[in-house]
Amino acid sequence: MSYLLAIVTFLVGAALGVSVARRRVLAATKSGATNTNIAQVTPIATPPSTSAAATDSLGKLDGVLTAALHSLPSGVVITDSNANIVFKNAAAESISGVRHIDVLVDEAIMVLLRGTVGADPQYRRFDTAGSPSRSFDLRTRRLADGKLVATIEDVTEQARVDTVRTDFVANLSHELKTPIGGIAALADTMIGETDPQVIERLTSRIVDESYRLSRIVDDLLDLSRIEFGGADGWEPVVVNEVVHEVVSRLQHEAMRSGVTLEAKNDERVRVLGDRMQLVSALENLITNAVKYSGDGKKVLIEVQATAELVSIAVIDQGIGIAAKDHQRIFERFYRVDRARSRSTGGSGLGLSIVRHVVSNHGGTVSVVSEEGRGSTFTMVLPREVSAHNNDLVDEQVGERRVSV
Repeated sequence: MSYLLAIVTFLVGAALGVSVARRRVLAATKSGATNTNIAQVTPIATPPSTSAAATDSLGKLDGVLTAALHSLPSGVVITDSNANIVFKNAAAESISGVRHIDVLVDEAIMVLLRGTVGADPQYRRFDTAGSPSRSFDLRTRRLADGKLVATIEDVTEQARVDTVRTDFVANLSHELKTPIGGIAALADTMIGETDPQVIERLTSRIVDESYRLSRIVDDLLDLSRIEFGGADGWEPVVVNEVVHEVVSRLQHEAMRSGVTLEAKNDERVRVLGDRMQLVSALENLITNAVKYSGDGKKVLIEVQATAELVSIAVIDQGIGIAAKDHQRIFERFYRVDRARSRSTGGSGLGLSIVRHVVSNHGGTVSVVSEEGRGSTFTMVLPREVSAHNNDLVDEQVGERRVSV
C-alpha cells in the first residue's frame, strides 16, 4: 500500500533527523567545552546538563524509531544514494536470499532501487512462478538527503482472494446468464404461438429454467451465510440425528431414482457445531450420490469415530470421478461434466458449500473415486470434547484421499 511507504518514509526521515540533531548537539557540546577556557559566560536559563540530557533523549527517540521499523510486518530497506544497503528491518531480513524466491525478491527490489532516480516513488507487483506462487508489492522512494527507502509487502493471500473473486464473478455471470437467456428465448418463442401442446411444452421448460435459477440463488445465499457465519450459538450435535434427518428428506427422491439409501451410524457420537450447516453439507453429498448413481444402486452413509475425530462417509456406486478432477471439484461452479450437471439440475455450488461447512467446523473433506466404480466423500470433524468415548470405532486407513 502506498500509505505504508509514506509512513515508512516519515519514520526514516525522523530517524535521520534525530541522527543529524544528535551530531549537532554533540558538536555544540564539544564547542562549549573548548570555549570555557577562553571566556566565562554566566548561564541564563539553561542548566549545564541540558546538552547531555538532550543527547540522551535523542538517543532514546532514535531507538524507538528503529524499534518501530523492526515491528512493521512489511519489509523496509534503506540504502545510500548509490543503492548500498545501510539498514534492513526484521521483516526484510527474513527475506535474505536463503530460498530461491527470496533471491528473486532481493534482486527485484535492488533493480527498483537503482531505477529510482527522481523524487517520484516507484512501484512494482512482483509475482513468482512455481508452486505455490507468491506475490509481492515493491515500492521505493528517494529521500531529501539522497538516501533511498523501499518497502516489501507479501500480498500473496490478497492476490489469491482477488483471483477467486474475479473468477467467481465471471462464473456467476455465466451461470445466471444461461437460465435467464433460456427463459427469454422460450418466452419469445411463445409470442403468437397458438398450438396448445407447443405452449405447454415451452411453459414447462420455462418453469424448469426458473427452478434452476432459484436453486442457484438459494445456494449462493447458503454459501454466503456459511462463509460469514461464526461459531456463536454452536452446540453439541448428535451426528446420527443429522444423518437420520437428511436420509428421511431424500428417501423419496432416492426411491424415484431407483437408489437405496442405507445408514450405518455410531450411536450418540457428537460434534460441536451448527446443526443447519451440517445438515446442508450432508444433504449436498447424498443428493450428488443419488443423482450420479444408476437404477438399482445403493448409497451408504457411514459414521465412524475415534477418541478425537468423527468421520461421515457417503459411499456410492455411481459413475465416479476422474483423478484429474479430484483437486478442483470443491471449487465454485466447477463441473466434471457440464452437460450431465445441467440435465440433473445442479448449481455447481454443492461441494463448495460442503468444503466451507467442514472448514468452519475445523475439519477436512476428502474424496476417493475412480471412473466407473463410484465415489466416497468423507467429512472428518473434531469430536465434541464432552462426548462419551465408549462407542469408538477403529479409524480405517487404506486408500489415498484427496483432502481440502
